[in-house]
Amino acid sequence: MIKFMRPVPSHVSCIVGALLLGLSGLAGAASPGVTDDTIVIGMYGPLTGPQSSWGHPVMNGAEMIYKEINEQGGIHGRKIKVIREDGACDSAKTLAAVKKLIHREEVFMVNAGICSGPTMAAKPELVNNGVPHMLFAASLDAITYPVARNVFTVAPTGRQDGKSIAEFVTSIPDTKRVAIVGHADEWAKSKHDAFMEIANQAGLEVVANETLERNITDAAAQVLAIKRANADAVVLLTYPGPTAAFLRDAYKYDLKANFIGNNSLIDLLALAERVGNPNAVQTTYVTATIIGPLGSTELAPYENMLKKHYPSDTPKAESFYGTASAITIVEALKRAGKDLSREKFIDALEGMQDFDAGIAPCRVSFSAENHQGCQTQTIWALRGDAVTNIGPHWKVK
Repeated sequence: MIKFMRPVPSHVSCIVGALLLGLSGLAGAASPGVTDDTIVIGMYGPLTGPQSSWGHPVMNGAEMIYKEINEQGGIHGRKIKVIREDGACDSAKTLAAVKKLIHREEVFMVNAGICSGPTMAAKPELVNNGVPHMLFAASLDAITYPVARNVFTVAPTGRQDGKSIAEFVTSIPDTKRVAIVGHADEWAKSKHDAFMEIANQAGLEVVANETLERNITDAAAQVLAIKRANADAVVLLTYPGPTAAFLRDAYKYDLKANFIGNNSLIDLLALAERVGNPNAVQTTYVTATIIGPLGSTELAPYENMLKKHYPSDTPKAESFYGTASAITIVEALKRAGKDLSREKFIDALEGMQDFDAGIAPCRVSFSAENHQGCQTQTIWALRGDAVTNIGPHWKVK
């Protein structure tokens, strides 16, 4: 034991203290949020506010994977602990939630991201602090491209969504005249631009381009403008609420067309309920980011898991928006090994090739140059009162 023979000058004491604190910080820097028996994962999302109906369901669909793994003994002897924070789909609140997760809760990583704008606003905080971030379903391309070392997604991006819509539209026989209905924001623009690339190549004519506000309840003006334009198909780059208003008025004013929607409309049964008339949704097709609709054989294991861990939840399609991300995280944690660090975890993700995430519509592959791990979708339609997976291209009814 070393003893000081005389009092240590105060300035030396301060320097020694600072060095010790610095060394202590370095010792823990390799694996924040990791103990001998725990890995702490943070989540943020809309637990309050207009989009709160998505918050807990999406988080539950991811956390059920962690609960299942914990029941099996965890990963390399560690159980996963989840800490949730409310971002309310608001940029300022989401940034505050992320700062709390990083600096106060000291999470190992973050598994979150439902609303694209707020997720983008929080990205610099995550990147600057080197915290791994695996998205749920936020689709804005700029979140994951250009590549940031610690940000990943297994959800199709907005660009891929627009591409999937365009490939389906061009497969519909006798479809030449297309109308586009969208929000005036970056979320819709990324889908729109990708759609137009393929539409232009295929020789589609855009005969109307209408804007819907997110809080709209009456879309008669837009519907009538499209009816006058005599469109064969209508592309919907809109969220569920305004989409329901548009489809309600389209049925009311007898707008005859195929309606092709983006993947935020995946829950067709909920959309039909919002519209108030299932008949108004019978020519509506939407891109889908999970392997099968509710009640399908493919989705049954995940529906059963959700009921097991969250028995009070009513399963919805969006309940499973984050499930593939959690499955992918678990696999990467296993591959990273017992001596877990953020760098080893990121390396494990970047080395993942052709991984079957089960619920995802394609196998997951990452690299140092590509952090968008699954970019394939399918198309769902409502047939009577059941949702049917019809594949990526048009099929005769």
